[in-house]
Amino acid sequence: MILLFRAYVPIREEDLFSALDVAKNTSFYLLEQAKENLSDFYKNNKDFLLKLFNYLNELKLRRVHFAARGRSLYQGARTLAERLMQLGYNSIYPNLEQFIVYDPSAHLVKGDVLIAISTSGETKTVVKKAKFARDVGGDVIAFTGNPNSTLSRLATLPPLIVKPKINQEQLIEKYNPKPFTPLGTTSEFTTLILMESISTGLKEMLYNNREDVGALKKAIATSKALLDNAQKNLETVFSNECENLADFLSNLLLKYYSQQTVHFCARGKTFNMAVGPFKMRLDQIPNAFVTSILDYEPLNRPVRKGQITIVVSGSGMAYSIAKRAKLNGSMIISFTSYENILWEISDVRIKVPGRRKIEITNEHDADWDIRQWRGWTTEFAPRGTTFEVTMAALLDGAFAGLASYIGITENQMKYGHANIE
Repeated sequence: MILLFRAYVPIREEDLFSALDVAKNTSFYLLEQAKENLSDFYKNNKDFLLKLFNYLNELKLRRVHFAARGRSLYQGARTLAERLMQLGYNSIYPNLEQFIVYDPSAHLVKGDVLIAISTSGETKTVVKKAKFARDVGGDVIAFTGNPNSTLSRLATLPPLIVKPKINQEQLIEKYNPKPFTPLGTTSEFTTLILMESISTGLKEMLYNNREDVGALKKAIATSKALLDNAQKNLETVFSNECENLADFLSNLLLKYYSQQTVHFCARGKTFNMAVGPFKMRLDQIPNAFVTSILDYEPLNRPVRKGQITIVVSGSGMAYSIAKRAKLNGSMIISFTSYENILWEISDVRIKVPGRRKIEITNEHDADWDIRQWRGWTTEFAPRGTTFEVTMAALLDGAFAGLASYIGITENQMKYGHANIE
């Protein structure tokens, strides 16, 4: 095994721990904000949700497409698409390449269904796809924060209005230092919880013969459980892992100032719900981080000495790729739920509760690719995604801490945000 010496980096301690306070406050605020948003959503969309559950229950023979961009694609569309596939729906998985290469499975025809997600309701490619779906005789289900938007008007079912900042001023007021949730952070995180909850409610209808009211109750209970569990987990993390979180932030800051590559290693839902969105935020900082996603060709950069690899894997099943990065000289910073073979090779280890322990007897058992090829899937929420939801809030908090230390504002971040989508 290659051993790395821990280097002390020129990061000001007082400012670093102030950044940690921002990170902590942001993570907890994000959970509170999602609770407020979802309470409002379930209260004001009850009848529409009952219609949605009944509609989805009869949808098995029709193809389901998705329209979303950016973090809404990761945390919203992919979350629901994967769950629908697990439930046996003919769901077209929304991959990033569909915008630049031909996907023979993605053609929309009469009778197909499009689930469209856009907080503003005006995202150009989302609206474009919704218009096309209507033109060919398809149905459009819209999730948006704007009831007066173009997307809302294109919906064939009543649009589901997910407001992203219910009682925001009152929630933020109690925090010092203030949380930092730029751009669409609160909307995207709320949508993540909602899509997992709707999926679990639908599962109740399909597998346990629940009526629509029972499915809705299950969805509401799932949202509450996910957020309550994440809060307990984060309390544990910020209580027990403060020094390791400081090491995590300080190493990220060092790579920002030196323009060294930050590699990411995560798989499946962990990537979609937490790591992918975090990488997008790093890319949006002015003079952005140099980032890489290991084992993903369009964004895969070479691993060299002096770089860091952030590995997020509740069970440690990202071990095989992390080991290769380690052998190439990268520092490994891992987020995992218990001591496992990933933990053993990591230089900075942050224990995040949420994943139940999996017995691993050999390296094949710890290989995510092999488990996926065997047909392994995660449990439904809340148990199946408690780790991911906790990590999503933790990494959004970590980003807020980084932005606080560097001195980044939301207006500055808009210059790093995509303007063609």
